[in-house]
Amino acid sequence: MTSLRARLSWSLTVSLVLLLALQWMIASYAISALTENQLSDRLQRESENLLAILSFSPNGEMILDANRMGAIYQRQFSGHYYVVSTEQQQLISRSLWDSTLDIHTLAAGKSEKLNITGPEQQPLLVMLYGYKKNNHVITIAVAENIQPLQANIRHFQWLYAAISIFGLAIILFVQRHMILNALAPLQKVQANIAQLERGEATHLDVAAPSEIMPLVTQINRLLTAMDSKYQRSRESIGNLAHSLKTRLTLLNQTAEKLSTCSPAEAELSIYESTQAMHQVIERELKRARLIGDIRPGRQANLSLSITELINTLRQIYGEKNVTITWEIIADAQFKGDKEDLLEMLGNLLDNACKWCRNRVSLTVIGGESTSFVVEDDGPGASLYDLNLLTRRGFRADESKPGSGLGLAIVNDIVESYGGTLVFGRSAALGGLRVEAKFK
Repeated sequence: MTSLRARLSWSLTVSLVLLLALQWMIASYAISALTENQLSDRLQRESENLLAILSFSPNGEMILDANRMGAIYQRQFSGHYYVVSTEQQQLISRSLWDSTLDIHTLAAGKSEKLNITGPEQQPLLVMLYGYKKNNHVITIAVAENIQPLQANIRHFQWLYAAISIFGLAIILFVQRHMILNALAPLQKVQANIAQLERGEATHLDVAAPSEIMPLVTQINRLLTAMDSKYQRSRESIGNLAHSLKTRLTLLNQTAEKLSTCSPAEAELSIYESTQAMHQVIERELKRARLIGDIRPGRQANLSLSITELINTLRQIYGEKNVTITWEIIADAQFKGDKEDLLEMLGNLLDNACKWCRNRVSLTVIGGESTSFVVEDDGPGASLYDLNLLTRRGFRADESKPGSGLGLAIVNDIVESYGGTLVFGRSAALGGLRVEAKFK
C-alpha cells in the first residue's frame, strides 16, 4: 500500500504542476494578446497617417506625399509595408520592392486583421481599413513583420518556464518538510505502540494533533478495556483455581484418613467436596452461557442482546418460574463493548433471579446518560450490607450457592467506563434495586 506521505507528495506535486502549467498558458496568451493589440493600434495610426497624406490629382490619380512618409517604408524588406488601393489604382510601399501583398478591398468603415506570409517568408500582421475620401473608396493595408515580436514572446515563455520550474522545486522542497513535520506525530504514535508491544508502556501518551487525537483516545480506551478484561479473567481463573484446589486438598485429606474413619464419614466428606466443585463449575458454565458467543469490540444492540440474555436466564431458572420483564426508554444506547454489557447485565439479572420470589424487572433509561436498573421482589439487603455488596467474596446470605464475585465484577465494569453503581430498595417490587449509570 502506498504510504500516506507518498500519496500527499504526489497529490500536491501533480496539483502544483497543473497549476503552474495553466498559469504559464494564461500568461503566454495574455502577453501575446496584449502585444498584438498594441501592434494593431499602432498600425491603425499608420493607416490614418497614410490617409492624411493621400491626395488626388484632377484626373483622379492617387498621390502620397513622400516627405511626410516614414523612412522605414523606403528601405527594402524593412518589415514595414503598406498597400493603398482603389478600384482603378494601387500604391505599394518601396519596402516591398518588386513584391506585393495579397489583399482585397473593403467597404468604407470596415476593418479586418490578417496573418499572412510576406516577402522573404516574413510572418506579417496586416490591418485593412476601408475609407472614403473625395468620393473615392480607399482600402489601406498596413503590415508589419512580427517575427521579432514572436521571438521575444518565446524568450519570455522560456524564462517564465524556468522561473516556474525553479519555484516548483522550492515549493516541493518546502512541502516535503511540511509533510514530514505534519506526519511526525504518527511516527511518535508508532514508536509508542512499539513500546506497548515491548511492555514499556501501558497507554499512548502522544500529544497528537486534533485530527489524530480521536484515534489515540480510542486506542487508549481499547487498551483500558482490554486490560480490565484481562484483570477480570485472571481474577476469575484464580478464584476458580483456588476453589478447586481447596476442594482437592480436602479430597486428598479424606483419602489419607480412609483407614482411620468410617466409610460413612468418608463418603459424606467426598460428597461435600465434589458437590462444592460441581457448584463452582456450574457457576462458571452459567456465566459462559450468559455472555454467549460474541466478538469483543462490537457495538451492542441493546434490544437483541437483552432478549437473548433473558431467554437464557428463563431456561436456567425454568424450575423457579421467574417472570422477567424489561423495557428500553428514550432510545437508550450503550457506548461500549458487547461482552462488558452482557457480563454486567448477566451478573445483575442472575443475582436478581437467584434471590427473587418470582419477579425481576430490567429498565434501560436513555437521554444524556444511560442507566440500567434491575429490581426484584426478593428480601433485599440491609443498609449495612448494601455498602458491602461490591466487596470481593462478600455474601449477604450463605444459604444459597455462590462466590460473592458477581457484583464485584459488575462494579469493576461500571467503573472502567466512568460510571457509578447504586444500591437501594425497590419501591415497585420491594426487593433489591441496582442502578448502573453511565455518563
